[in-house]
Amino acid sequence: MDELNLHRAILNRANLSGSSLVKTNLRGAELKESNLSRANLTSALLMVSLFENSNLESSNLTKANLAGADFSHANLSNAILFKADVWNANFKSANLKGANMLCQRIEDANIEGALYDDSTIWPASFNPLEYGAIKT
Repeated sequence: MDELNLHRAILNRANLSGSSLVKTNLRGAELKESNLSRANLTSALLMVSLFENSNLESSNLTKANLAGADFSHANLSNAILFKADVWNANFKSANLKGANMLCQRIEDANIEGALYDDSTIWPASFNPLEYGAIKT
Protein backbone atom coordinates (compact mmCIF):
# COMPACT_ATOMS: atom_id res chain seq x y z
CA MET A 1 0.00 0.00 0.00
CA ASP A 2 3.02 2.28 -0.43
CA GLU A 3 2.53 5.80 -1.81
CA LEU A 4 -1.27 5.72 -1.61
CA ASN A 5 -3.28 8.93 -1.36
CA LEU A 6 -5.47 8.47 1.72
CA HIS A 7 -5.85 12.18 2.43
CA ARG A 8 -8.67 12.68 4.97
CA ALA A 9 -9.52 8.96 4.95
CA ILE A 10 -11.61 7.73 7.87
CA LEU A 11 -9.93 4.57 9.12
CA ASN A 12 -10.99 4.51 12.76
CA ARG A 13 -10.49 1.10 14.41
CA ALA A 14 -8.72 -0.20 11.28
CA ASN A 15 -6.33 -3.14 11.55
CA LEU A 16 -3.24 -2.09 9.59
CA SER A 17 -0.80 -4.11 11.66
CA GLY A 18 2.37 -4.86 9.71
CA SER A 19 1.26 -2.76 6.73
CA SER A 20 3.73 -1.01 4.46
CA LEU A 21 2.59 2.58 4.08
CA VAL A 22 5.87 4.10 2.90
CA LYS A 23 5.37 7.64 1.52
CA THR A 24 1.60 7.28 1.93
CA ASN A 25 -0.41 10.50 2.20
CA LEU A 26 -2.55 10.22 5.33
CA ARG A 27 -2.81 13.96 5.88
CA GLY A 28 -5.89 14.79 7.94
CA ALA A 29 -6.86 11.11 8.19
CA GLU A 30 -8.69 9.65 11.19
CA LEU A 31 -7.11 6.51 12.60
CA LYS A 32 -8.47 6.61 16.14
CA GLU A 33 -8.22 3.31 18.04
CA SER A 34 -6.49 1.71 15.04
CA ASN A 35 -3.85 -1.00 15.09
CA LEU A 36 -0.71 0.09 13.24
CA SER A 37 1.71 -2.04 15.21
CA ARG A 38 4.83 -2.93 13.20
CA ALA A 39 3.58 -0.72 10.33
CA ASN A 40 6.16 0.92 8.08
CA LEU A 41 5.25 4.59 7.77
CA THR A 42 8.66 5.78 6.58
CA SER A 43 8.41 9.24 4.95
CA ALA A 44 4.60 9.17 5.27
CA LEU A 45 2.62 12.42 5.34
CA LEU A 46 0.64 12.34 8.60
CA MET A 47 0.05 16.05 9.19
CA VAL A 48 -2.96 16.80 11.42
CA SER A 49 -3.97 13.12 11.43
CA LEU A 50 -5.74 11.62 14.44
CA PHE A 51 -4.19 8.55 16.10
CA GLU A 52 -5.82 8.87 19.52
CA ASN A 53 -5.76 5.60 21.50
CA SER A 54 -4.11 3.79 18.56
CA ASN A 55 -1.49 1.06 18.74
CA LEU A 56 1.72 1.99 16.89
CA GLU A 57 3.98 -0.35 18.85
CA SER A 58 7.22 -1.07 16.96
CA SER A 59 6.09 1.04 14.00
CA ASN A 60 8.61 2.82 11.78
CA LEU A 61 7.93 6.54 11.41
CA THR A 62 11.41 7.48 10.16
CA LYS A 63 11.36 10.82 8.32
CA ALA A 64 7.54 10.97 8.52
CA ASN A 65 5.84 14.36 8.74
CA LEU A 66 3.79 14.29 11.95
CA ALA A 67 3.20 18.05 12.22
CA GLY A 68 0.01 18.69 14.17
CA ALA A 69 -0.86 14.99 14.45
CA ASP A 70 -2.63 13.74 17.58
CA PHE A 71 -1.12 10.67 19.25
CA SER A 72 -2.73 11.27 22.64
CA HIS A 73 -3.05 8.06 24.66
CA ALA A 74 -1.45 6.11 21.78
CA ASN A 75 0.98 3.24 22.25
CA LEU A 76 4.26 4.16 20.52
CA SER A 77 6.41 1.78 22.54
CA ASN A 78 9.51 0.73 20.59
CA ALA A 79 8.47 2.96 17.66
CA ILE A 80 11.12 4.66 15.53
CA LEU A 81 10.59 8.40 15.00
CA PHE A 82 14.14 9.07 13.76
CA LYS A 83 14.21 12.40 11.84
CA ALA A 84 10.39 12.61 11.93
CA ASP A 85 9.03 16.16 12.06
CA VAL A 86 6.91 16.38 15.21
CA TRP A 87 6.22 20.13 15.20
CA ASN A 88 3.01 20.77 17.16
CA ALA A 89 2.30 17.02 17.44
CA ASN A 90 0.39 15.83 20.51
CA PHE A 91 1.84 12.88 22.44
CA LYS A 92 -0.06 13.66 25.64
CA SER A 93 -0.28 10.55 27.85
CA ALA A 94 1.21 8.39 25.07
CA ASN A 95 3.39 5.36 25.77
CA LEU A 96 6.88 6.22 24.49
CA LYS A 97 8.74 3.44 26.31
CA GLY A 98 11.63 2.20 24.21
CA ALA A 99 10.83 4.64 21.37
CA ASN A 100 13.51 6.34 19.31
CA MET A 101 12.55 10.00 19.73
CA LEU A 102 15.49 11.47 17.80
CA CYS A 103 13.02 13.55 15.84
CA GLN A 104 12.97 17.08 14.52
CA ARG A 105 11.39 19.92 16.51
CA ILE A 106 10.70 17.73 19.57
CA GLU A 107 10.71 20.85 21.76
CA ASP A 108 7.57 22.01 19.89
CA ALA A 109 5.63 18.79 20.54
CA ASN A 110 3.34 18.15 23.52
CA ILE A 111 4.66 15.23 25.58
CA GLU A 112 2.86 16.12 28.81
CA GLY A 113 2.06 12.95 30.75
CA ALA A 114 3.75 10.73 28.16
CA LEU A 115 5.43 7.67 29.66
CA TYR A 116 9.05 6.81 28.86
CA ASP A 117 11.79 4.64 30.31
CA ASP A 118 15.56 4.21 30.23
CA SER A 119 15.40 2.64 26.77
CA THR A 120 13.64 5.66 25.21
CA ILE A 121 16.13 7.60 23.07
CA TRP A 122 15.93 11.42 23.19
CA PRO A 123 18.09 14.10 21.57
CA ALA A 124 21.16 14.79 23.74
CA SER A 125 20.11 18.33 24.69
CA PHE A 126 16.45 17.46 25.35
CA ASN A 127 15.15 16.80 28.86
CA PRO A 128 11.68 15.18 28.62
CA LEU A 129 10.96 15.84 32.31
CA GLU A 130 11.07 19.60 31.62
CA TYR A 131 8.26 19.10 29.09
CA GLY A 132 6.04 17.07 31.43
CA ALA A 133 6.89 13.50 30.41
CA ILE A 134 6.89 10.84 33.13
CA LYS A 135 9.78 8.41 33.58
CA THR A 136 8.70 4.93 34.69
